[in-house]
Amino acid sequence: AISLTREKETGTMEALIGSPLRPWEIIVGKVTPYLAIGFVSVVAVLIEARLLFRVPLRGSAALLLCEGGLYILVSLALGILISARTSSQRVAMMGALVGTMLPNMLLSGFIFPVESMPVPLQVVSYVVPGRWFVLIARGIMLKGIGIAYLWRETAILAGMAGLLLAASARSFRERPE
Repeated sequence: AISLTREKETGTMEALIGSPLRPWEIIVGKVTPYLAIGFVSVVAVLIEARLLFRVPLRGSAALLLCEGGLYILVSLALGILISARTSSQRVAMMGALVGTMLPNMLLSGFIFPVESMPVPLQVVSYVVPGRWFVLIARGIMLKGIGIAYLWRETAILAGMAGLLLAASARSFRERPE
């Protein structure tokens, strides 16, 4: 969100939007490097979890990597949407913090069990992508379950990715006057 907003502030993004590129092509070009960096981070975390903390990986590593890639895509799509809707780096940074990082840490079940949260927060947690990825990661790593049991969570993350990418493309389609 911050880097794309910086490009808007410097005028680089207007040049891209004014080019013959379609909005989805701009988004793919902007997301791909971050998707690769995020994927490398997922691999590094899995290696560290296994080697340093002795966390077992009872399920499919390939499935977990695919699910990690899907979660990264959702997070990046949300960042792109925030950057498309904000005008400055400060606003983008605050939007990313309040809209992604805090909910993913506090409402995902990563720190506090969702079941122990007040009911209104449990309801809000349904729109937090981290909630679904935490369920997926715990299921694959600790329980060894596969896609047959995780299809619902995967479908929710895929739906979020599609919705956020479509909203991002629509936001980029709005050309500056």
